[in-house]
Amino acid sequence: MMESRVSGNAHARFGVGENPEITSKDYLSLSKSLDKLRPGGVMALITSKGTMDKENSAVRKYIAQRADLLGAIRLPNNTFKGNAGTEVVSDILILQKRDRIVDIEPDWVQLGTDENGILMNRYFVEHPEMILGEMKMVSGRFGPEATCVPYEGADLAEQLSEAVSNIHGELTVYEVEDELAEEDNSI
Repeated sequence: MMESRVSGNAHARFGVGENPEITSKDYLSLSKSLDKLRPGGVMALITSKGTMDKENSAVRKYIAQRADLLGAIRLPNNTFKGNAGTEVVSDILILQKRDRIVDIEPDWVQLGTDENGILMNRYFVEHPEMILGEMKMVSGRFGPEATCVPYEGADLAEQLSEAVSNIHGELTVYEVEDELAEEDNSI
């Protein structure tokens, strides 16, 4: 997961407070990473399913205005159990930064319902092959919640490799020399 740090005027710089629907936990690390990415650059991040499935679409709209979603992969709830001791559904998002902010709201910003009536991000409704498990409703801390249960006997590495092969993008040549010449390297 990405680490969130708030210091100085980060709240003002990244819009926290301007849009009370976006919290610093959801927003700061992602916005900082997108800001640092060059136009055309590709970024992969692992985030909780809440980024894609939250009813409030403000964070997804923010992302869509600044980057194209090249693809997303939903990981089963046991993916990080061995390392972090937690069962949580996570998503890998592959983003490509736009050259400018665009007022756009693609389908993946909204939620939809799968064939079993489970509410989730429309990207996963339209691309079930990118879900590396079975979406089920289970009893959670606050009532029924959607989770991604691993397929019995499935090899996650193979599933992940196959899912990644479904993601397509185009990298553009970027002139680094111009940027380096303008960079202040003074101490």
